[in-house]
Amino acid sequence: MRTAIRKMIHATNVIDHAYLVKGRSMAVKPNIVLLMYALVNDENLSQSKLRNEWLLPLSTINTIVTECRNSGYLTLEPIPGKRRECFLHLTKRGKEFADLILAEIHAAEEKAMRETVARFSPEFVDALDFYAKKFHSALNLGEETDEE
Repeated sequence: MRTAIRKMIHATNVIDHAYLVKGRSMAVKPNIVLLMYALVNDENLSQSKLRNEWLLPLSTINTIVTECRNSGYLTLEPIPGKRRECFLHLTKRGKEFADLILAEIHAAEEKAMRETVARFSPEFVDALDFYAKKFHSALNLGEETDEE
């Protein structure tokens, strides 16, 4: 079992490294790549949801949101009934920026997934997600997340 776990952790580190290196090759901070990735996939993304689902520290979120807002990439929309929480929305300029930095990443993800599904069952993504949540919980890092 230890060998399988080690291989899985190594694989996730290789994936994380790929995102990091690709972002750096475009002179984009890794957390901004992550923010753009989250924003193009979630129309109702708030700072709180970004913290809970993407596990970024609040100070990091504040920094990258401010930077992207100042660059004209996103706007903040107050959430009714929430005193200080806002939805994050990409502007037209932000969508163009996100498309530019994510196009190659999305293409590589899709290519890798097509090749992976031929080798593994489609359920492996669900199994990895399940493992990640159980591991997080077993380390007493809070409740399991359910971002489906």
